[in-house]
Amino acid sequence: MTIITTTMKERGFNMAIFLITAPSGAGKTTIADKIAKLGVWKECISNTTRPMREGEVYGKTYYFTKSEDFEDADTMGVFAESVRYDGHSYGITHEEIERVMGTGKHVYIIVEHGGYKQIKKLYPDAIGIFLHMSKEDCMANMLLRGDSLEKATKRINKYDDEIKNRGEYDYVVKNVRGQMDNVIYVIRYILTQYKM
Repeated sequence: MTIITTTMKERGFNMAIFLITAPSGAGKTTIADKIAKLGVWKECISNTTRPMREGEVYGKTYYFTKSEDFEDADTMGVFAESVRYDGHSYGITHEEIERVMGTGKHVYIIVEHGGYKQIKKLYPDAIGIFLHMSKEDCMANMLLRGDSLEKATKRINKYDDEIKNRGEYDYVVKNVRGQMDNVIYVIRYILTQYKM
C-alpha cells in the first residue's frame, strides 16, 4: 500500500486533525473528552494489541487486535502511526482518520511524541497541541485516579523527556490544577481558527 503525503484539503476534507500530546496525568483524555461532548471534535479510535479491560467496548474504547494481525497491517502501511507502549502495540489507521473526517467534525488523536511525528509526516497540516502540568500535579493526578505508586513513578520518570519536545508543537497549553475550564476555553478557541 502506497501512502501519498497530501493535505486534508487536497483529500477533499475541510476539517482539521488535532494531535494531542501530554505527559501522563496532565489531563489530556479528560479535557479532550469534555470538548468532544460539546460536539466540536471527534476522537479517532486506536487499534491495540493489549487485552480488553473490564468496562471497555470494542470500537468505542479501542479496536482490540491480535498481535499478528496488527503486525501484518503495519507492514502493509495501514497505520498512520504505530507505537509500542508497555509491551503492546497501538496504532491509528488512515481509514479511521478518514472515517471520522467523514462525520463533518474535526478529528483529534491522543498520541505520544513518536506517534505525533509519524502522523505529521503523512498529514503535514495536522495541528499539534502539547498540554502540560507541573510534574507534581501530574503525579498527584495519576495517584488520585487510582494508578499504583509503581506505575505512576514509572510514568513520571518520562516527564522531563516528554516536556522537552513541546517546542515542536503548534500550540503549548498549560493545565493548572482547578482551572480545567480555562484550558477547555483556550483549546476551543484554537479550534475556531480552523474551518469546519
